[in-house]
Amino acid sequence: MRAGIIVAALVLAACGQPAPQTSEAPAAASSAFVLSCTNFAALNPDALAQRYGAENIVTQTLPGVEGETYEATIVFPNDITRRFVLVWNEAHTAPASVSVENAGTQWRGAEGYSIGTTIGDIERINVMPFKLWGFGWDYGGWVSDWSAGVLSQNPICNTRVRFTPRGEANTNAMGDSEFSSNEPAIRAADPIVSEFGLTIGAPAPG
Repeated sequence: MRAGIIVAALVLAACGQPAPQTSEAPAAASSAFVLSCTNFAALNPDALAQRYGAENIVTQTLPGVEGETYEATIVFPNDITRRFVLVWNEAHTAPASVSVENAGTQWRGAEGYSIGTTIGDIERINVMPFKLWGFGWDYGGWVSDWSAGVLSQNPICNTRVRFTPRGEANTNAMGDSEFSSNEPAIRAADPIVSEFGLTIGAPAPG
C-alpha cells in the first residue's frame, strides 16, 4: 500500500498553504470547477488545450518528495483561483494525476470539499473514518486508506487528499505511521485539506 502512496505523493507534491474554513459541510461545487473523474479521466493534450486555451497551459519541472522532480502541465499558472497541476501518463496520451494545492481556489472535489475543508467534514463525506500518514515528513498528512468508504468507490479514479495541521501538531500524530482520522491525537492537530486531486487508472486498495 505504501508504494502506491509514494507514487501518488510524487505527482501530487504539496506546496500551497491551506486556508481556514469552518466545520460546516462544504457546499456543492460549480460544474465548471469540479475536479472529478468524469471531467478529467478522458482528457488528452489536444482536448485540454481546447477546453482551457493553449495560452493558459505551460509545462514545468516541479519539486517532488525526497529530492525528486517531475514534469507537469500547469493550467492557469498565474491565476491561483483556477490553477491546477496535471501529470500525464508515460505515453502522454491521458492524465495520470490532477491536483489542486492553492488557497483561494475555485476548484472543488466532486463531493464538494476543497482546500480548507476540515478532517471531520471529509470523514462525514466518506461516511466512516479513514487512515492517514502522520504529520511532519514528506508523505505526512496524505490519506493512505479510505477504509472502503465513499471516497474509495470510483473504479477509475483514486481520490487523493492531504491534510495539514491548523493547530499545533501533536507529537503522538507525527511520522511514518498510519493513524485513524478520528484518533484524539489527529483531531487535536485540527487538520484541514491542504491539497487534493485524483490519480487516474486502477485505484489503490482501500
